[in-house]
Amino acid sequence: MRFDGKVAIVTGAGRGLGREQALLLARRGAKVVVNDLGVEIDGSAPSLQPAEEVVALIRSEGGEAVADQSDVSTLDGVRALADKAATAFGAIDILVCNAGTIGYGTTAGVIEPEPFESQLRLMVSGVGLLVGAAWPYLVRSGEGRIVLMSSAGGVFGIGANPYYGAAKGGVIGLLRCLAIDGAEVGIKINAVCPLGHSRLFDGFSEDAHFNAWFANNAKAEYVAPVVGYLAHRDCAPTGRVFSSGLGHVSEVFTGLTGGWKKVDHQIEDIRDHFGEIEDRTGYTVPRTGLESSAAMFQDAPIPEKR
Repeated sequence: MRFDGKVAIVTGAGRGLGREQALLLARRGAKVVVNDLGVEIDGSAPSLQPAEEVVALIRSEGGEAVADQSDVSTLDGVRALADKAATAFGAIDILVCNAGTIGYGTTAGVIEPEPFESQLRLMVSGVGLLVGAAWPYLVRSGEGRIVLMSSAGGVFGIGANPYYGAAKGGVIGLLRCLAIDGAEVGIKINAVCPLGHSRLFDGFSEDAHFNAWFANNAKAEYVAPVVGYLAHRDCAPTGRVFSSGLGHVSEVFTGLTGGWKKVDHQIEDIRDHFGEIEDRTGYTVPRTGLESSAAMFQDAPIPEKR
């Protein structure tokens, strides 16, 4: 599966997971815009060097790439990034959004506005703005592909880290809506919840032995293939979420139980029928919000049009 003639933007591609994805796409023929602000973990000391190093490696292997340091948490930054890809290579066919940061640890129940807003700005609104900037080019491609990075913490929760969890959970909502719009214009969009060793996940355990094991077994390059598949023209799914790490790939999905129904029910009825409400036997996996509401309309007295 190759990407000859395709143009890919990969954000957060100077290090870690994004770096391996950019290298994989380039080695299979894509022209890559390597975007990375090049900051330290705390957001300080921006540098173009990480992106330039990846570009130099791609070029040394015979590939085509350009470095970019646009701030993808801002409208000006995402527009500059899209313009750079279009100017350098004349198109945008693939967008992979890695740019993010580790969450801030908090005291249980304590939410501070500034760190909360900064996480959402980079990993939710920034992603949405970048998709918007690239969208016309992806439509023009006729087979545009978008891969977003979420997190198990955003889907299933993560203790003492609500900012990061909320931001990564927001990615899922963005994904579901964009997939509906993209279906009409040939754009497939999916998300990955990656687990891979990087500077953000280096030494996160107090057990040094485990940290060493994790570094050797949860390599960033093990996540790149699923991203590559989702970025390829042969990718079939859209609007879906996949978990990947340590060589393992699985799908994360949201199901809906068959539930229980009675018009004019009371709170005691909810208590008495809770077993039926939560019974997962025969659950469904709705593709849209409208599909998720279908069961509520069964046997409902919907008036005819006049």
